[in-house]
Amino acid sequence: MGYQMGDPAPDAGVVNVVATGDGPKTLFVNATGANGKTDPHIESAQATVSGMSARVVVKPKAGLPLGVYKGSLTIQSCPDAACSANYEGSPSTVSYTLSVTSAYTALDTSAYGMPRTMVYDAVRGDIYASYPATYGLINISAIAKFHRSGAGWSSSTLSVPGLQDIALTTDGSVLAATDMSNKVHLIDPATFTIKNSYVSAAGIGDSGSSNEVSIAFTNDDKLWMLTGTTSWHELGYFDLRTRTFGASNPRCTNCYGGSYFAVSGDGSRLMFTQSASISPRPPMLYMDAADNIFRVNPIGLDFFYWLSSLSHSGDRFLMSGQVVYDRAFGTVGRLPQPYTGVRAAQMAPDGRRAYMLNYAVEPGDSVPPRVDVYDTSAPAGTRVNAPSVGSFTLPDMPGCQASYYPYYECYRPRMRVTPDGNSLIILGSQRLIVTPIPKALSSVMP
Repeated sequence: MGYQMGDPAPDAGVVNVVATGDGPKTLFVNATGANGKTDPHIESAQATVSGMSARVVVKPKAGLPLGVYKGSLTIQSCPDAACSANYEGSPSTVSYTLSVTSAYTALDTSAYGMPRTMVYDAVRGDIYASYPATYGLINISAIAKFHRSGAGWSSSTLSVPGLQDIALTTDGSVLAATDMSNKVHLIDPATFTIKNSYVSAAGIGDSGSSNEVSIAFTNDDKLWMLTGTTSWHELGYFDLRTRTFGASNPRCTNCYGGSYFAVSGDGSRLMFTQSASISPRPPMLYMDAADNIFRVNPIGLDFFYWLSSLSHSGDRFLMSGQVVYDRAFGTVGRLPQPYTGVRAAQMAPDGRRAYMLNYAVEPGDSVPPRVDVYDTSAPAGTRVNAPSVGSFTLPDMPGCQASYYPYYECYRPRMRVTPDGNSLIILGSQRLIVTPIPKALSSVMP
């Protein structure tokens, strides 16, 4: 089953039931959620009986967030309405997959300024973006929340004076924000209000305006961040379970200036750049949440600013929009660089595709933005370049077309792939764009 977000009456699925065997020639059919419980994704399951066969029409709920939902229905075939007995093979379990996809849509977000970090809440279908006013940015110093339903887009903001950045837990239960007064704010996504705030005695560092991720949750509910109050930082965390602050293992002795993160969708692996401002450049570190130990990468990678992301499991790592590595840092393939420059790049959740957004930043250039798609499914060590799967264009420009101060950062929109792998979310200084990925280019299996 499947439907496009905004459809008021999603198409239904059908289950055919046929009863055979000796006994009364009557048939009653009952369809319920697994174990008799109400299925949260199914509106109704109505059976129409004709003789000894039945047609069960399963209607999915409208208004679900983007995503792929899996579940099952229990089908009972009985000779009487009370189901005091069952025909052979009854009850039976029927599994279903429901896909909720998005039509192309764009929303003017220019009133908010330039976003730093964007996160997607797959549980509720909400998009959050941080708009800090630090480093001379003319922003609203607030978190913006965008929600799309069948009636269209709605947006709201939460003012956070001195806002630095935001991160969402892997289960979507808590949205965290940091600010210039060294506080970690815990926000309830359901109400979009701050529930608790905690002050770091060691201070909270800020990576600057150019990074895409400067705080990150791992799946043990630790919020990783820079600590300290000078250009020389350390690396630490806030433990959501114990509500305490702690330091990395081992401690970071080369954290200076901007330090940057990339984290897998499941929160199992974290990549960390110690510094891009000192010489010699210290090596990039990685950490698995299973043991919380930061290790030096084995192939001499040093730093990234942006355009870096991991697959959901962390088994694919795209660095600086240029090279894809596997979990052991074997080379999966290089991505050809467009002459216009890469504006945003992201790994697909399953690691089988890399998406690259590019367009010219020269004012007046009328060539529409293009998304190039590359196959990153091959084992490491089998080819130099990742092969192209194809490309598609966007009818709208997400960000500015200027590469001079003070606008030199606004041409780097933030891009995410929805967890189901079906859509791209792109947020720039001008627009929020949600676009379906053409099925022929997507890595999602039918």
